Amino acid sequence: MGRRKKTRRGPREGSIYKDKKRDRWIAQLTVGFDGRTGRPVRRTKSSFTQKEALKNLAALKERYMNTTALLADQLTAGEWLDRWFTTYSQPHIRMTTGERYGFMIRVAKEYIGTMPLAFVTEFDLQNIINRRFFDHYERARYFRVVMRMAFGRAAKLKLIPANIADDLNLPRRPQKKPFVRPTKEQRDALLEAATPFPCWRQILLTEFMTGLRRGELLALHWSDINLEEGWLEVSHGLVNTDGKVMLTEPKTEQSRRRIYIPRALCQELSEYRHRQGIARLEAGHWEHPDLVFTRKAGAFISPAYFSSYYARVRKRLGIRTTFHMLRHDLASRMKDSKKFDLKDIQEQLGHSTINVTMDIYTHLNEDSKAAVGRWMQEDMGNVIDMDEKRQERESK
Repeated sequence: MGRRKKTRRGPREGSIYKDKKRDRWIAQLTVGFDGRTGRPVRRTKSSFTQKEALKNLAALKERYMNTTALLADQLTAGEWLDRWFTTYSQPHIRMTTGERYGFMIRVAKEYIGTMPLAFVTEFDLQNIINRRFFDHYERARYFRVVMRMAFGRAAKLKLIPANIADDLNLPRRPQKKPFVRPTKEQRDALLEAATPFPCWRQILLTEFMTGLRRGELLALHWSDINLEEGWLEVSHGLVNTDGKVMLTEPKTEQSRRRIYIPRALCQELSEYRHRQGIARLEAGHWEHPDLVFTRKAGAFISPAYFSSYYARVRKRLGIRTTFHMLRHDLASRMKDSKKFDLKDIQEQLGHSTINVTMDIYTHLNEDSKAAVGRWMQEDMGNVIDMDEKRQERESK
């Protein structure tokens, strides 16, 4: 009688066997074959009894019955991150945001890029944070945001059972730099500082009066400004990307807004526009004729370069207020006037939600803190039994 011909066990058929060396029952399921090597891809689970092994095999079959689970075994984490970025993320985000996402994906691929997507664990992602971003809270937070979106989409498509990036731990958050409000004398000193920018004074004066983001300010066009009626509209942003300076869309839909400006600023800008017109005639060629704030020959002012130059100027003058804090300054002045609520401040600054305004721009200055202290003293008698009142009652 001939020997029985051995047949190859098919994908997802499964088997159980006793591992005598470890004294364990093993449930094993072939879920597919590696698309590059042709080798079978197996999943195993161990248990102490044969009955448990049968349950484990049934659970493995249930999990890997769909084709997307098989795809997750054949798809590397690097391939998935690239596909997620080009398909689900890149079409919907700004270029500068895309660059930051791309950087985080490149970091992830250094560690998990060649691993099958289904094999990547929360531990692997946490290891990246611990090794690459252990002393950079903001970068670690941004990495977690990107990984949550990428692996969240994979979970939604059932490529993986759950989002492994949901509970990643971040480094200790550093203490925020305290807001330093400039004095009137410091604002005057900044305006009068000698710089190579022909429009330095006008840039800072506009910032003092509008609280625009740096990129919004440097992207202003004359067609965005109505000097007769006294308003400007935010319709562009200026960004540094790939070593270039480029015009982009505003940061969010809420960033598109009309801001009313005082008559004195309109007069200042009108006089500056006249001087700029003379400079254009003398130069012959002007790169961006409609741009308000430019370098010589109408070139863009790099936002990154402007910020670094401003930092040098303020340090030379002994001023601690950063350029971004000038936005805080306007918000604080609006709040202190007691004429505007948080919604007004949100719309002025172009925040996407009121929470951003509440979190960042409701600064209590020392005068406000002192006022709170005085109010507490006055109100304390309504809250607890003050000694004076108690003594007064006891003497009766």
